[in-house]
Amino acid sequence: MNLNDIVQANFAYKYLGLNSNAQASGSVTSATQAGLQKADKRLQAQVDATTAQLSSFGKLKSSVSAAQLAAHTLGNLPATSTTAAIKTAADSFVNAFNTAVTTAKTTATVPGETAASQSASRVAKDFSRTVSENTASIDSLKKIGFNMKTDGTLTLDAKKFADAQKADPVKVKATLTKMGQQVDKTATQELATSSSLSTSVASLNQRASVLKSQQNTLASLQPTPTSKPNDNYAIYGGFGLASYQNY
Repeated sequence: MNLNDIVQANFAYKYLGLNSNAQASGSVTSATQAGLQKADKRLQAQVDATTAQLSSFGKLKSSVSAAQLAAHTLGNLPATSTTAAIKTAADSFVNAFNTAVTTAKTTATVPGETAASQSASRVAKDFSRTVSENTASIDSLKKIGFNMKTDGTLTLDAKKFADAQKADPVKVKATLTKMGQQVDKTATQELATSSSLSTSVASLNQRASVLKSQQNTLASLQPTPTSKPNDNYAIYGGFGLASYQNY
């Protein structure tokens, strides 16, 4: 063992809270292993949190994609669309829109990286803002039965919508087309590779990869049943532990 090994060993002892008597008595291995187990639990907690956040973001991207499809359909209704077909497209849009908003809000509450949570929250706000961006848009939607609730989701009054279709089907279709195209554009931006949503997912995937790598390295430091108290593991295991406990 050279001088550098001794310095590293002393650092490991101090980090793990071992005194000189513990070093001399040969209890280093068990104490170091306890420290490794503590670090492993901490890493596992971080892995679980990252996995949960990634899962939630996966659901969010799926819901935004579904909203994009529904909005695209609503924004490109054929001229020959029947009253029933238009109502079906409107209902599908409302359901998809609301799912995206509520999923974004749920994702924002999942414990994990703050930047990712803020990104999810931004998606909900962007969707709601797209529909309520100006008074004229809101007024037009209200006239055909749409209403935005305080939580940013939409409701559609079936009777009022049916009455509006009977009174002025062209205007109803024009209002739906405009809203559909606006939300389609917003959803497309949210799903873009450069969007904060995509960036957050990439960041979480990278974090998950780093944590997994650290777990594998930590597992390789675990002593075998034949390890002796004075094995080099007792020295180097403790020395490398700080990087995992402080990640």
